[in-house]
Amino acid sequence: MSTVNTKSDHELMVAIARDANPGAASGNLAGMSEIYERRHRALFRFFFRLTGRQSPAEDLTHEVFLRMIRYRHTYTSGDLFEAWMYRIARNVFADHTKKHRLETPAAEGQLELVDSGRPSQLDSAAKQQDLALLHRALRELPDEKRELIVLSRFQGLTYEQMGRILGCEAGTVKVRVFRAMKEMGQVFHGLRKEKAS
Repeated sequence: MSTVNTKSDHELMVAIARDANPGAASGNLAGMSEIYERRHRALFRFFFRLTGRQSPAEDLTHEVFLRMIRYRHTYTSGDLFEAWMYRIARNVFADHTKKHRLETPAAEGQLELVDSGRPSQLDSAAKQQDLALLHRALRELPDEKRELIVLSRFQGLTYEQMGRILGCEAGTVKVRVFRAMKEMGQVFHGLRKEKAS
């Protein structure tokens, strides 16, 4: 009977980090491919929602894994894998933003396709228009507010997890997410009125 590898991402990363230390074996990175298989889709969705573009989202996703390999020696058994990974992702996005400030975001409708990986079959044209307006409102937010919404609503992280990533208390994160959602709602309603007139 074959045994299935059920190591968590944390356990895999601890082993990868241990192998990166001087005097260790040749630096076993086999566990990284398993982490990649588990995490690359979530990271792609994270970056696509932040950039609004497929190609940069793919590039940024790959850059996260390259940095995870490059900085594997910084991972410790006391780290929480998801928080460590998203801290790297945030740094990758910040570097990208500095270089690519003037690029245009995805066209309306592209963001809806990312969620399922296939064209969505929405019940009505009105719902589709509202979704497009919501995504447009998300794109119009400042980067830090967009990031909060993407982490909490699309990546499904808890306020505690986000607090570890952002370096603040869960209560602070909750307030920031509330304010970002409120601002996105205002932008959405403004876009809706604009579309109706």
